[in-house]
Amino acid sequence: MKLSEQTKILQNFIKENKNISQISQIEISKTYQDLIDCIVDHNHLYYINSSPIISDFEYDELFDYLKKIEKYFPFLISGNSPSQKLVNQIQEWFQKAEHTNPMLSLENSYNAQDLLEREERLSKILQKAEILKKPTYYIEAKFDWLSIELIYQDWVFQKAITRGDGLVWEDVSENVKTIKNLKKTLNWNIKWKISFRWEIVISKSELNKINKERSVKWLQIYANTRNLASGSLKQLDPSITASRNLQCFVYEILYSEQNEIFKIAELWLATYPEILESKNINEIIKTCENPETKNNLEKKDIDFDWLVIKVKEEELRKIIWSTNHHPRRAIAYKFPAQQVSTQIKSIEFQVWRSGIITPVANVEVVNLSGANISRVSLHNFDFIKEKDIHHKDFVRIQRSGEVIPYIVSTIVDRREENSKKIEPPTNCPSCKTNLTQIDIHYFCQNPNCPAQTKEKIIRFVSKDCMDIEWIWDSIVDILVENNVIKNVADLYKLLDFETERIVRRFPGFADKKISEIKKQLEESKNKEFWRLLNALGIPWIWKKTAKDLSSALNDLFKGKQENINLNLISKYITDPEFLSSIYWIWEKIIQWIINYWNKNKSLLEQLEKIWLNFSPNTSIFSKENWVLETFSITGSFDIPRPKIIEEMEKNWYIFDSNPNKNTKYMLIWSKPWNKLAKAEELELEIINSREEITKKFPFLLEIKIEKTKSGPEQVWLF
Repeated sequence: MKLSEQTKILQNFIKENKNISQISQIEISKTYQDLIDCIVDHNHLYYINSSPIISDFEYDELFDYLKKIEKYFPFLISGNSPSQKLVNQIQEWFQKAEHTNPMLSLENSYNAQDLLEREERLSKILQKAEILKKPTYYIEAKFDWLSIELIYQDWVFQKAITRGDGLVWEDVSENVKTIKNLKKTLNWNIKWKISFRWEIVISKSELNKINKERSVKWLQIYANTRNLASGSLKQLDPSITASRNLQCFVYEILYSEQNEIFKIAELWLATYPEILESKNINEIIKTCENPETKNNLEKKDIDFDWLVIKVKEEELRKIIWSTNHHPRRAIAYKFPAQQVSTQIKSIEFQVWRSGIITPVANVEVVNLSGANISRVSLHNFDFIKEKDIHHKDFVRIQRSGEVIPYIVSTIVDRREENSKKIEPPTNCPSCKTNLTQIDIHYFCQNPNCPAQTKEKIIRFVSKDCMDIEWIWDSIVDILVENNVIKNVADLYKLLDFETERIVRRFPGFADKKISEIKKQLEESKNKEFWRLLNALGIPWIWKKTAKDLSSALNDLFKGKQENINLNLISKYITDPEFLSSIYWIWEKIIQWIINYWNKNKSLLEQLEKIWLNFSPNTSIFSKENWVLETFSITGSFDIPRPKIIEEMEKNWYIFDSNPNKNTKYMLIWSKPWNKLAKAEELELEIINSREEITKKFPFLLEIKIEKTKSGPEQVWLF
């Protein structure tokens, strides 16, 4: 049986048998041995081949279940169990030897409950030893790299050995000598043997560079920086290692023949970014769960994938000691996985408002960086070909910018036999029109395609466009599917008595809903012109560009007596020379704007007849009205931040998402995080209470939450 199949069987068994005490001894005995074999094989792929086929989270799930079995059925414990010793982690072609002291792995935690339970276990150990003192903790950021023992004899570098199974190593000294920042001699007058624990690191930028070079040569790319670091070190040719820009990071003394040398050696040790020191485990938990902790680490060019929480006092470390597998003095707090593996269940072809067809994979639900992921975009068919994605494949996914799920690679070793390639459709999934291929994309060119119409209307009514919140997606579905509306202009037919009479027949269209929809449609006629520009769905035109274009038109018409209408707007908005004068609007965007305006004259005329505002002089970004004062926000507010920003911008203030030397005000409510320190460093004017904020900006007193789709009452927030 393939390892991928065996893994899937065990994963399903774990899901269905969470309560181990209710499983028969015969069944649990077989599962236990299968788990050992499975984990040992995965260890080989991870440590030796640097090409794991499951995510860290999946591995931990298997390993944790193995430990649960051993807890409930201790008589089953085998000497070959990975919980007793790390098996199958040694390369055959490297010289082997033994560590002076075992190099143990850390116990994992994933949430506050895990940390609280561990705190309770440590308390019991200390109470048993009649120690009343509570430990002081500190946090270090942890690399996920290859651990190495670095040995010096008589202050000269002697040997570098991999962690291996914790007791037996691989001698990689020749390769390690090529690492530029390795100290080959220590400036100490000592005649003792001393060894350090250190890790091999490589930057994200180096990973991108090497993967780009490998992809051109059709070589397999590295899934992450850890695999690259491991693969680079374990080369038979040291020149390959030398070409990879590896760095060594020394952080712990493993062994010394003389205790006196410890104080000298500690001065040489590199230190991780220390985040917090506290006697209170709850403060430690707050730091671990604070999104800014993870965000700050992710901005660095080196990958950090978890935190390590350590007991600081040496005397307490000796008392709590360690198990055979991990030290009790430290525990790893793992952030929600940045990269996980899951299986594709099915493929859909989604039709966007531009008519472009986008393949989307429905996947087995998996938690990634705190979010449950069930769908992942496949972008286009060149992407599918490049990643070699088949139906039912297992894939590695990560969240780009911690927002959008992205497929990093397929796991070919877990591919089912006779799997089928993903082929492009020939007809539109919505209207069945024959598709047209343009470059790498497929398009439905039917202007009346229902799927395109729905997407265009959903964009038109969205918050950053015409902001008609009572027309939500399900209402759009009903109106389009029943041919009540065929384009965005038809939305305003809902103001007519005849159309109102029709929609009253549909489920859910009660008096209150219809009244709110009509009210918001009327209000939208007076919305700023930039909102209409953004709502039209012109390719490459989003909120900022729409505001810039509206502002430029306003400056152009300033002081002129001409009647500002669609014809006048069209004269300039289709003029390449005028458009090219606007910052951030380049040649490709200019062509899209002109093409859209020329192809949609009928729709634009309809909108003008409805009396929508085509005058840019109400743009909130009119330069005549700008007060050159900028503000930033940090912390948690009683009001949604977009509401505050919107109201401030209406009153001519400019929002800076990240405070800088040009920012004037920093608005703070509670839990200000790191931006407070930055604001103090920049000497910004800090306004940090509701009373001070509303005194400085009294117009914020008018903010209220409008009725939402579920219909709550209006709530005055200040």
